[in-house]
Amino acid sequence: MRYLVTLAFCWLALSVGAACSESDEPATIRISTIVVPPMVVQNPQTGELSGTAVEALHELSDRCAVRLELIVTPSWNRAYMMAQIGIVDGVIPTNFAEDRLAFFDFPPSPLVDMSPTLIVRSDSPIQAFEGLAMLRGKRVAVRTNALLEERFDTFMRSGAAILVERSDSQSLVDELLSGRVDFIADAPAMIIYHMSARKIPERIRFLKPPLGHSGQFLALSRKRAGHLRDGTAASACFLGHESNAP
Repeated sequence: MRYLVTLAFCWLALSVGAACSESDEPATIRISTIVVPPMVVQNPQTGELSGTAVEALHELSDRCAVRLELIVTPSWNRAYMMAQIGIVDGVIPTNFAEDRLAFFDFPPSPLVDMSPTLIVRSDSPIQAFEGLAMLRGKRVAVRTNALLEERFDTFMRSGAAILVERSDSQSLVDELLSGRVDFIADAPAMIIYHMSARKIPERIRFLKPPLGHSGQFLALSRKRAGHLRDGTAASACFLGHESNAP
């Protein structure tokens, strides 16, 4: 009987030009990610995901009337490749890069902006960020392979400052407090999340203004599922082009 009712509904819907399916549930978008606090945080007991990027993505999927399935992978390369070849529909969180446009579509606005900042010890006489020239010849610590801000990254790669790379936020802070480096460059949210338990924020100071903006994006795979293909309302919504949606 339920099947016959469904058929009758479909015939009626088609007769007025409406789309029809046996389920009126919203489509599901599958997104790969890695655990990268505070943007993506995983509860070790329940496996539940939270964090600034996760919350922003949930808000976006609700606004676009699409269900969300997040798939945690062990590495960024795995998350990226799953999205690139279309196993999943997209990946978070990622930086915008020109060479990724061959495989991904980026919305105009990021999910979150980490606003990387120079960080000094609380007893430092330096009170503000006055331009990259102040870093010339100084020892500056960043997370290994971190891309913080285009102009800053270019300056550091030029050799104008002494680049020190460490694997995590705790190591960065240890280098600063020991006096082995003059500055840390990182997002305040990263430092505060990892260091609050040790009351580290009381021993360091974030310089203003920030180095710039560092948007962390949802990148949609160009091989994404059909319900997110170009021209659909869901795709237009996720990419910030609702006015062009049918």
